[in-house]
Amino acid sequence: MRRWGGCGTCRLAAAAGRCFWDPYGHQPESMFLDRKDLEQMYPTRKPKTTGGEFGYERGPYWNAMLVPNPAVRLPHERRRLNPKPAKRVTVFGASGYLGAEIVREFCEHPDIEKVRATTRYPTLIPAGSELDKLLQKYPEKIELHECDVTDRIQVNVASNGSDTLVFAVDYHAEYANNSHHDVFLTGSTNVSWTARSVRAERVIFCNGLDATFASESNYCDFRARAEDAVGANHPDATIIRFGPLFGKRYRYRGLGRYVYPACFPNTLVQPTWVVDAARAVVRCSMAHRAVRYKFDLGGPQTLSHVEAFRQIAAHFDSRLVIPCYRGIGRFFGKLLPWVVPNPWFDDNWIVTYELDQVNRRSTLFDRLASWERIAYKPHSIPEASAIERGQVPLPPLHELDVAYKALEAADKAAFELEEENAKKYGIHRAKAEPGFGRTDGLEALAQEIYPGQQFRMSPLEGAKYPSTVKNPGPVAIQ
Repeated sequence: MRRWGGCGTCRLAAAAGRCFWDPYGHQPESMFLDRKDLEQMYPTRKPKTTGGEFGYERGPYWNAMLVPNPAVRLPHERRRLNPKPAKRVTVFGASGYLGAEIVREFCEHPDIEKVRATTRYPTLIPAGSELDKLLQKYPEKIELHECDVTDRIQVNVASNGSDTLVFAVDYHAEYANNSHHDVFLTGSTNVSWTARSVRAERVIFCNGLDATFASESNYCDFRARAEDAVGANHPDATIIRFGPLFGKRYRYRGLGRYVYPACFPNTLVQPTWVVDAARAVVRCSMAHRAVRYKFDLGGPQTLSHVEAFRQIAAHFDSRLVIPCYRGIGRFFGKLLPWVVPNPWFDDNWIVTYELDQVNRRSTLFDRLASWERIAYKPHSIPEASAIERGQVPLPPLHELDVAYKALEAADKAAFELEEENAKKYGIHRAKAEPGFGRTDGLEALAQEIYPGQQFRMSPLEGAKYPSTVKNPGPVAIQ
């Protein structure tokens, strides 16, 4: 009885001691993180995944809650509500079709000081490719980096010092350790979180109008998940969705150069010229109107799937475009990856066109806009063909920026007038504290030591950067 009474007294004393509200007891910064949590937040190895069927090995089950958590601010971080126009840019996926065009437009713009072009294999850039030509044409402006977006440390090294990060990675065929989950979901999380840790002011995520959770294609599904991950980890990001890209230098795979079977031929699409897409990215990197916005940037023409690709074939590279029964397409989509080393298409590509790829209505979504908001007029397929053939001149983007800058100046003047009118009624906008600058002694938190050979089983033999590269990134190739 005495023992029970003593225990009860202790419990009452403990309860009395905890009855006050501790304002610091439930802060995110005070949560306990063990080694397993840190391993998930900052992975040092790519997870072992397969390109097989959707299952537990694919990763979305154990990685459904995407940490790092955007609610936990870094010690040195403050949110930039009015990011500055881009000066130093990192482009992820610079060797791709859209990525190379983005690098070209950034290099041609006089307001851009440095462009960091990243690719997974900088020593294997094909001679004569678009990125190789750009390295020869702009040797002082381009800095070449080795970067796999699934490697958080490589992303950090390529991003550190840049004020704008552009995610332009895109691919269809999955293979071991490079599933859509790894590249799109984990890769976009790495880029958007690293943008905060290195104090990059802008993140631009390039996506497609086909990205939706409603698609049976896990290519479309995981790109929609990546879009959500970018918006969660970097709330001020700009997310751009393009229609099917077309242009003069399109790189076909295998027999796709000669024949195109259009499964779901009646699906509506809005094809986007790749130059318009790249110019939209450059303009959004300098535009105040693009911050915290999503853009649906399909082309000006709305055509059926088969008719759009017939027009592209007629004006650009001619090839046979035929409507195809989707069962036949899905059969060959399952078969080809097993029998062809670099498959022409796979089953993901077939169901990509199951749903319409058209611009969404901005009246149904919050902070959704199109070409009008960035004051750019896209080109139709015949107009783009005439420009590519040299029949019609295309003025450089910095000459077209004059109209847009006037639009932003009018926005700013209207905002200031609204504030002045509000002061008449005693409403004064609070001035935000300037916060710490970049010299508060905490920028060391954004620095990472690049582990040169830590992630390789054996050093690369004889791997060297191409002779055209004047500014290589961190020399991690042993």
